[in-house]
Amino acid sequence: MRDNVTDPNAASRRDFLRGSSVAAATAVLTQTAQVGMDEAAAEALATQQISAQSGTISVTLQVNGKALKTEIEPRSTLLDVLRHRLDVTGPKRVCDRGSCGACTVILDGQAVYSCTTLAISSQGKTIRTLESFDTGEGGVPHAFHQNDGLMCGYCTPGFVTACQALLEKNPNPTLEEVKKGLDGNICRCGTYVGVIQAALDAAKAIKV
Repeated sequence: MRDNVTDPNAASRRDFLRGSSVAAATAVLTQTAQVGMDEAAAEALATQQISAQSGTISVTLQVNGKALKTEIEPRSTLLDVLRHRLDVTGPKRVCDRGSCGACTVILDGQAVYSCTTLAISSQGKTIRTLESFDTGEGGVPHAFHQNDGLMCGYCTPGFVTACQALLEKNPNPTLEEVKKGLDGNICRCGTYVGVIQAALDAAKAIKV
C-alpha cells in the first residue's frame, strides 16, 4: 500500500513547471535585450557614417574655361554642384539615374552623365557644358534650331552636348556613327529625326 506522506524536500510538478517558465522567460528577455543592443549599435554606426559623409570640403572645378571654387559634401554629384553651387544650369536633372542623358557634360573630352559622376572626382579635369558652345551658324546649337531638334527642351542640352563631343572626336561621322554616338540620350517627344539631321548638318558646317 502506497504511503500518503509527502516528502517536504521533493520538488512538485508545479514547482518544476514554474521554474522552467522562469528560465524560458529569462532566455527570451536576454535574447531580446541582445537584439536591442545590436540594433542600437548598428544605428550608432550608421549615424556616424552619415555624419562623416555630411562634412564639407573645398574643391576647385575647371568649368567652361574658368576655375570655380566651392564647398561641397564628398558625396555630391557633379550635376548637383554645377546647378546648385556654381549656377551652371545647362545640364538638366530629369531621371537622376544615368538613363536619359539630359545631364550630359563633356569631361576631358568624354561625354558623361553628370548625375552619376562625383564632383570630387572631377577635380583637375576639364568640364564643359553647352554654355560654352559656339552658337553661331557653324555651331551645334544652331543646327538643332534649324532642324527642329527640340520640343519640350528637357533633353535638348544633353543631345547638344553629346553631339558636340561626338563631332570633336569624329568631324565626319556616318549616319550609323551619329546614331551610335547619341544612343545614350533619350527624347520623350520623339524628335530623333531632327536630332540626327542636326548632327549631320553640324558636321557639314564644321567642314566648311
